[in-house]
Amino acid sequence: MTARSRRLLTIVLGIVFALVIVVIAAAIIMVTLLDPGDKGDTSTDLVTPTLAAQTARVFEVSPQESQVDFTANIGGFDLDGVFPVRAGTITLEPVGDELRVLVRLEIHVDALDTGNAAIDRVMRAAMLTGDYPVAFYVATSRELVPVTEDVIYFDLDGELDVRNETDAYSMAVEAQLVSGDMWAVATSELDLANHGVDLPGSTMIDLTARLQAYESDSIVATAESPSE
Repeated sequence: MTARSRRLLTIVLGIVFALVIVVIAAAIIMVTLLDPGDKGDTSTDLVTPTLAAQTARVFEVSPQESQVDFTANIGGFDLDGVFPVRAGTITLEPVGDELRVLVRLEIHVDALDTGNAAIDRVMRAAMLTGDYPVAFYVATSRELVPVTEDVIYFDLDGELDVRNETDAYSMAVEAQLVSGDMWAVATSELDLANHGVDLPGSTMIDLTARLQAYESDSIVATAESPSE
């Protein structure tokens, strides 16, 4: 190999090596930008309503058996998807011979799945899930519910926090408690525009929360913090 050929080979190898470094650096930057890691805000200012001075039953929502189904209209097409549930509690507070239901949910919106990766990216970008990966819902039953193992129906009134934009939100619930096991299905329409989200289509989405919860504890509230 001539000296000129060796110089050309050295230059070519240098260029290839530099390109590899650039590609690796770009990949690292993209992964960092797309994955919120510990940078995402997973806190909320929503406050769970306090309890009266009596024992309440607490049920832990099972993330593995719970999810929030949604239907969104993107570009004129209806698409079904899922928001996983990260955590939650359902508390039953005795009030006389009936119960008040208190709900707190953490919804992992950054893990949404429509089965279409491109649509998922559009929705994540619109909802800023990289910065706000978790949505929060805190609510109380509108009316007291009976103590029974039959299926019951009631409404929840509360607040929904999506990307630190909070708005009043109500859901219609069907639920049943048998011994220490509870299931509930809560439905409502949500206007994401109330949380500063602008989708390429309708900002209205239908939500159906399917929850499975198991009794974890009983708590006694203090008399200094009565329910509203």
